[in-house]
Amino acid sequence: MQILPRMNIGGIERGVLDLVKFFAGSSHKENCGESISNIVVSGGGNLIGELEKEGIKHYQLPVYKKSPSLLLLVPKLKKIIAAEGIDIVHARSRMPAIAGFFASRNSKAQFITTAHGVYKSKVFSEVMAWGKYVICPSKVVARHMKNAFGVPEEKIVIVNRWVDLSRFTFTDYSRKKENNIIVSMGRISPSKGYEHLIRAFKKIVRFNPYLKLRIVGSASKSKGRYLEYLKSLVFRFSLNYNVEFSGFHYDVEKILDDARILVAPSVIEESFGRVVIEAFASGVPVIASNIGGFKEIIEPGVDGLLVEPGNSDEISEAILKLIQNPDMAQAMTLKARKKVEARYTMEQCLQETASVYDRAVKDLRILVIKISSLGDLILSFPSLKALRQRYPKAKISLLTLKKYHSLMEECPYVDEIIALTDNYKAVQEIMSLTRRLRRKSFDYIIDLQNNRASHLISFFSFPLCSFGYSLRWGFLLSRRLKFIRNQDPLSSQEKILELLGVRLNEKKLTFWPVKENVSFNLPSGDLIGIAVSASAKWHSKNWPPENIIKLGQIIERQMPSFKIILLGEESSKDLAGKIESCLGPSVVNLCGKTTLRELSSVLGKLKLFIAPDTATLHLACAKGIKTLALFGPTDPRRHTVEDEGLEVLYEKLECSFCYRGQCRLGKDSLCLEKISPQKVFSKIREMIA
Repeated sequence: MQILPRMNIGGIERGVLDLVKFFAGSSHKENCGESISNIVVSGGGNLIGELEKEGIKHYQLPVYKKSPSLLLLVPKLKKIIAAEGIDIVHARSRMPAIAGFFASRNSKAQFITTAHGVYKSKVFSEVMAWGKYVICPSKVVARHMKNAFGVPEEKIVIVNRWVDLSRFTFTDYSRKKENNIIVSMGRISPSKGYEHLIRAFKKIVRFNPYLKLRIVGSASKSKGRYLEYLKSLVFRFSLNYNVEFSGFHYDVEKILDDARILVAPSVIEESFGRVVIEAFASGVPVIASNIGGFKEIIEPGVDGLLVEPGNSDEISEAILKLIQNPDMAQAMTLKARKKVEARYTMEQCLQETASVYDRAVKDLRILVIKISSLGDLILSFPSLKALRQRYPKAKISLLTLKKYHSLMEECPYVDEIIALTDNYKAVQEIMSLTRRLRRKSFDYIIDLQNNRASHLISFFSFPLCSFGYSLRWGFLLSRRLKFIRNQDPLSSQEKILELLGVRLNEKKLTFWPVKENVSFNLPSGDLIGIAVSASAKWHSKNWPPENIIKLGQIIERQMPSFKIILLGEESSKDLAGKIESCLGPSVVNLCGKTTLRELSSVLGKLKLFIAPDTATLHLACAKGIKTLALFGPTDPRRHTVEDEGLEVLYEKLECSFCYRGQCRLGKDSLCLEKISPQKVFSKIREMIA
């Protein structure tokens, strides 16, 4: 689907007409091996008859409207996309792009844009950055889309505008030098700099009063005053005989056949300059402003001349130079024609566009949201692995907290980590984040976080489709499931993944080889690690420090070859210090002293790890370390993954699995207090036997 404001005669419209004819042609159908549904949506125009001649279906809708009513067209466009089996929605202008983008969501249709101009950074221009790929006709536009709109480089594809060489035939300059017509073509607008060309022509006619300047193009109603200003200049300089405003002409090739020189005096950056390559193809020497896309096409002095924008003296000097040096002009036109044949043929450029379509359909971009906590992130590793196995060529990104970045640096299952700060739930942060994510054009967002903030992030990132549970504003997701409680974490995640055809081949925590990174020396011999606390907010999860001290004393007496490593976050340093002071030299206190990378390395050296319901418990299991888990207020069936190296201890009380941060009986942690050091030690001996 090509979607644009109108199908009137113009550069964009002619390009669309060429493109749809190309896809309708038998040669392309033979190459792709199937029939193509090839349609145009626009507000109508005088090129509709050309589409009908080619048998190309046209849907007339007011997609040019600059009003909120534009969004009322989205349901109609969705029906067209579904009925025609559209895989690509290609937008050429901002208003049609808005309607086309939202119509393509939750469908199979990939959204692509072509940035035909250097857009000002306005809100409604942002949509041009949301294409799966953003086609730019020149490096000038590509740089602008990157710098002004933040489009990632990997999304930008430069496809030059083209010339239909069957329309523009080359005429040797030896025949053109007898012509007396200097041509300038384009819409009548101040950006085109026609007043500077008219001032230059005032000087030119002193040398050759028979030369004529033909300005080809029409002015919109808003630019009528500028046209009157140009006519007043012509009258003031007594150039009525020499300067002609000929209005719009479709037969550009005929205009160029009669031209001796083409001048493009623009004063702002042109996105490309189709008229320049059309003149190249026709054998007309070109003078253009040293600005924008013109600089990319013309090699000065070789295949054309460049002048400073707005400098009428340079324009007149350049025109006289070509008139007085016909051999130089002829040499330029020959080289210019060769350049067109090498770079700007219609077949080459349209095939490049077709290649972009193929890439858009084949390339897959997936974002997985698992922001916190660290334990839940570790529990998502099997899902990340399964995604990578199912979609080995996809670009998989992970949205998580910045403080977890170091742990994920070498993860082979993701290509990109998008890091967040702890205040990610703030509305301003969500809006800023989703603006960045929209530019990445994700096909799928898999929301494994399933809270209000993550659902808002999923929604406002506008992926092709989003997946998750219907919890806490889950209605914002494209495809959602009813959440089932009391299921293990991997089964819970797998149900979401099944929506994408992904299964967990092995319901087991996983980790990957990492380069050892420890900035301190560990004692030699066998090591037992103990997590001092689970969470500063969840005191009820913590095994009492008195029990840890008693367990340490038992280990010192009955297993003297073992050393104890105390592990925990910065918040548990004081508690760990008290435990250390009671146990003596058999204990190494690393609480608050390790980064996540170092923590991973330390866990890998342990013989056994003892922990309450905390992130390090899952990390140890993922690394294949024998682990003894102590549970109380939380249900181990919902928060652990079965593993032959994992043992779980808990005491079943009437109030077990209360999910309270503080014990309601006024105790620090009654259920964990009931797990005796002797029972833990017995389980240790059993596990390391």
